[in-house]
Amino acid sequence: MDPFQSLNLPRRPLLSGEEIGMAYRKLAGVLHPDLAGGDEGRFRELGEAEAILRDPARRLRSLIARPPGSAVPPEAGDLFPRVASLTHAAGDLMARHATASNPLAKAVLAAPLNKLSADLESLLVSIGEWRSALDTRLAALDADWPSHDPGDVASLADSFSYAARWESQLRERKLALECL
Repeated sequence: MDPFQSLNLPRRPLLSGEEIGMAYRKLAGVLHPDLAGGDEGRFRELGEAEAILRDPARRLRSLIARPPGSAVPPEAGDLFPRVASLTHAAGDLMARHATASNPLAKAVLAAPLNKLSADLESLLVSIGEWRSALDTRLAALDADWPSHDPGDVASLADSFSYAARWESQLRERKLALECL
């Protein structure tokens, strides 16, 4: 399935959420299985195409027909140890909090929990800055499209994938800490 073709959108690296949403709604309004003449299979395909095109990493990979890479992108090298360290520390502190047997034991953990929450927020800001730089690279790639190096496109896709995954993991840990 070509997600671009499924939604009748141009094969480009940069598509706005509004463009994708409008194309999806236009076709979904015709193909919805509850409507006369609707097509359940095609409707599901539209949903998958929309999900692919909304995710920059998946959209880029579908442009060059390349599966996800396995190496940490070079520009993420300094973030990787920080992400690993803070997610591990968050897991440890949450486990210690869960086994704290009395209010005093939980109160002793308040300061480390607050510091860890601040550290997570700082790292989220760094990842946000990285994502902003990735968006700039994506816009530059789109401006030069269709001229491209498939390796550069794959690297950008991997970078988007790591940034999104790490951001999600860190936000989840931060929320869990704030709920303690």
